[in-house]
Amino acid sequence: MSTHNMADYDELCETFQWADVYGEADWDAPEELNVAHEVCDRHPSDRTALEYAGSEGERATLAFGDLAERSNRFANVLSGLVDRGDRVFSYMPRIPEHYVTLVGALKAGTVFGGINERFGPEGIAYRLDDCDAKVVITTGENRETVGRALEDAPSVERVVVVGEGRTGDLDFHEECGSASPEFETVRTSGEDDALLYYTSGTTGRAKGVLHEHRWIAGVAATQRFAVDLREEDLYWSTGDLGWLTGPINALGAWFWGTSQFTYEGEFDPEAWAGLLEEYPITVLFSVPTAYRMLREEESVLDGVDLDLRHALSIGEPLSAGVVDWGEDVLGVTIHDTYGQTETGNMIINNYPTMEIRPGSMGKPLPGIEAAVVDPGTGEPLPPGETGEIAQRGDYSSFFAGYWEQPEKTEECFVNGWYLSGDLGYLDQDGYFWFEGRADDVIISSGYRIGPFEVESSLGEHEAVAEAAVVPKSDPERGNVVKAYVVPSAGIEPSDELVGDIQNHVKRELAAHEYPREIEFADELPKTVTGKIRRTELREETV
Repeated sequence: MSTHNMADYDELCETFQWADVYGEADWDAPEELNVAHEVCDRHPSDRTALEYAGSEGERATLAFGDLAERSNRFANVLSGLVDRGDRVFSYMPRIPEHYVTLVGALKAGTVFGGINERFGPEGIAYRLDDCDAKVVITTGENRETVGRALEDAPSVERVVVVGEGRTGDLDFHEECGSASPEFETVRTSGEDDALLYYTSGTTGRAKGVLHEHRWIAGVAATQRFAVDLREEDLYWSTGDLGWLTGPINALGAWFWGTSQFTYEGEFDPEAWAGLLEEYPITVLFSVPTAYRMLREEESVLDGVDLDLRHALSIGEPLSAGVVDWGEDVLGVTIHDTYGQTETGNMIINNYPTMEIRPGSMGKPLPGIEAAVVDPGTGEPLPPGETGEIAQRGDYSSFFAGYWEQPEKTEECFVNGWYLSGDLGYLDQDGYFWFEGRADDVIISSGYRIGPFEVESSLGEHEAVAEAAVVPKSDPERGNVVKAYVVPSAGIEPSDELVGDIQNHVKRELAAHEYPREIEFADELPKTVTGKIRRTELREETV
């Protein structure tokens, strides 16, 4: 008998009904559904909701009863400042108040959005102004940055500060301390607006992606079947609440009453190893960059008594070598997952009871219809043929549309399929394989070369810590593959090393795919979410 939530993938795909997930809710979902109530108020008050570790050694534990009371207080504060449906944004680190703010804002019937702290005033102002946000919640350390942003965001009426603010600001703890601990959660439906998160904007102006309260059913399904969460787990999703990945994992886990761990600080291999030793974390969810860096510094895990039973990854494809490393060092298979802000969730995944094919994205979440299609016609393509990864937009976590941009929303669809902008192919058994963003594919001598396969091969060379490939103009081939390589610690770049790396890729891949030029770099440019900015590398390539 299977010990996992999903015993058999194919069987569940045949029997799955979204109504079964809605049926787990306390209210009459989806007709009556509020995310905050379902992830907080219905759970036993003494069950642990959040274990918090601060960057300066602080420690705190919040039970669901604490979360319910504090979010009630904040909802009362917020109800005196804004109307139902108004936009409320946060700009904070991973601290307990951030989670309280998220839940409280949803209880109050407002639309919550998070902005990652790596954005400066311009990025903050654009998001606040674009959606006419009314309230911003931030910290004393971030107040100056927010203040500069507000010069170009006139819709914002109040700033709530955790810590020391400015004249006219509301003190988070003072306001919540004097507010009532009782609050009647707004009776929203599954079709009411809940979350507004912006795309990273790497290919143009960021777009506001709107999700409704029905979104929670989609993320709850993924947390149950792909993440395989249990009530007794302690779940560390390293995602920040400034990106949708944060609420996906936090609220999806809390739907099932699973305890979470959060660390305020940024990635540091030694700090992470210490936390994995200190806390009985059973499920770890992070990004490929973090796993690759842990592999580079794996000695920090020597002697660490790991409690992991699952590990997952999102953001960029996970190479087979990192999967092998996870099995050897972490003692678990790192499961790759795939999703976008628009999909609202990880919608193609690897699952504990399904055969894992390292390098593959896996298969669609039961209840979701996905395919690889011709982007021009929307017609599904046969196995082995490269096209655009697409889904039907009839599942609960799929976005309601881009904020006040219906024409942009419409442009995403061809023949009833939502086009992701990501290229991939299906194998004969229905596994999805990622090849790269449509605008990242390299055409060389008529061959289409996806960057991921080349980068994965490069990353398996012992002298390579990280790598990215881009096209370089060539008079004979049109383009050739150029690689930017960050060498592993203690490795000195040399012409001999270039040749060795090139031969390594030639042995693993087709002859036309190896990088004909390699440039060593101290680091690779990345987006605020940790994805490699190939656009910047292409602009630098001459």
